[in-house]
Amino acid sequence: MKARRLTAAAAVTISSALVLVACSDAEEPPLVFAAASLVDVMVDIGRQYEQETGGSVRFNFGGSNHLANQIVSGASADAVIVAGSTPIEALIKQGSLSNGDVAPVFTNRLVVLERTGSESGITDLADLVDAGRIAMPDPSMAPAGEYFEAALSERGLWDVLHAQIIPTMDVRAALAAVATGNVPYAFVYETDAISTDDVEIVLVIDDGTQAAKPRYYASSLSNDYKADRFLEFLASPQAISILKSYGFSP
Repeated sequence: MKARRLTAAAAVTISSALVLVACSDAEEPPLVFAAASLVDVMVDIGRQYEQETGGSVRFNFGGSNHLANQIVSGASADAVIVAGSTPIEALIKQGSLSNGDVAPVFTNRLVVLERTGSESGITDLADLVDAGRIAMPDPSMAPAGEYFEAALSERGLWDVLHAQIIPTMDVRAALAAVATGNVPYAFVYETDAISTDDVEIVLVIDDGTQAAKPRYYASSLSNDYKADRFLEFLASPQAISILKSYGFSP
């Protein structure tokens, strides 16, 4: 499944920038800190949000743990949409939000990808042993890495493959490493893999425990009603349709 999305290089560039979607609010629009793996889908949802409500929203994209650390260090954000529970737990511990403020919003899947046309013949995770370097989000920096570590550990492959893994800052960096030919394989989310024609999925990792099933969580961080209104829009039929078109499961 390929897509009409940004190229991998463009996506990585956007993931480190502040993105403004629409500009019709008289007051400053809310600032939403969102996971790097959500760049494409959130920009589209932001545009739909503007069409439906006339409101606007700003995004700051980055690795989920990095975003949480920014907020803990004093960065101003009106809402967060992050992958995994680790950044949420950090924000709860710091006092930026409470358990009751957090809602799971959608899920993703873990995949193995290679550069388009490689035809490696990989059909199982065990086939990756000694097959070459593998780009993967660093578990200490990105929840995606935690999910992959859990999935590989459940299958008894983490210790075996660990020496082949090249840690990256986030999912988009792992994606770019394969798209540019720097490494033959990468562990990424399915939605990132279908964001560019430069790579193709060779294996979907299914049937893991809860620790290996990617989930995204959202929460408001301020009393800005505009931020709450945008988060509520994520549950609308229009937003759900966009999420599904990008491979997310609401």
